[in-house]
Amino acid sequence: MTQAHATYDKADTAQKAAAITTIIDHLVDALGGEPSCTVRRAIILTDIDAHQGTTQAEILARMDDVHKSALNRDVEWLYDHGCILRQPDPDNARILRLSTCGYAKKNLDYALKYFDFSHSAMLHFLENMNGVFGTKKPTLRDAKIISFLGYKKSVTRQEIFDNLYSGPVATDNRAINNLINFGMVQKSDE
Repeated sequence: MTQAHATYDKADTAQKAAAITTIIDHLVDALGGEPSCTVRRAIILTDIDAHQGTTQAEILARMDDVHKSALNRDVEWLYDHGCILRQPDPDNARILRLSTCGYAKKNLDYALKYFDFSHSAMLHFLENMNGVFGTKKPTLRDAKIISFLGYKKSVTRQEIFDNLYSGPVATDNRAINNLINFGMVQKSDE
């Protein structure tokens, strides 16, 4: 492999990682600026956006790996934080129809630009991201840390903090330590 080819690959990888971090930023914004939201919650919000007017039963049918109680909690959280609307079905008031709204819809659309506005492509991306973490339920903060580190050979904690969201340093530090303990991030000898 020539040196020029290696440089191109590194630049391409850096560009892809930068795009992933931007997508994650849009998802955080779509979820009310909460980087502690799980990737699963972003998946549910994306599914609702793809199927405006859907019901929780329909979401469960499409997502066989989500438990009903977890979906109920996530939908309640999304509603309480202004990400979705719940409207009674005109034919049966016991059925609630879900749709995205406001800042959630706007920021999801920003993220969807990276997928040529294909909800299925973005859902595939999010499901793969969720799968990278195995049994750990990753937050969007975790995903951003991993994507930021994805193309760096070595960084300091401060560089990671500088690329995360404004919030308590203790929370960011705990996230990094959890990723180290889970074996997803390797701590170098200091």
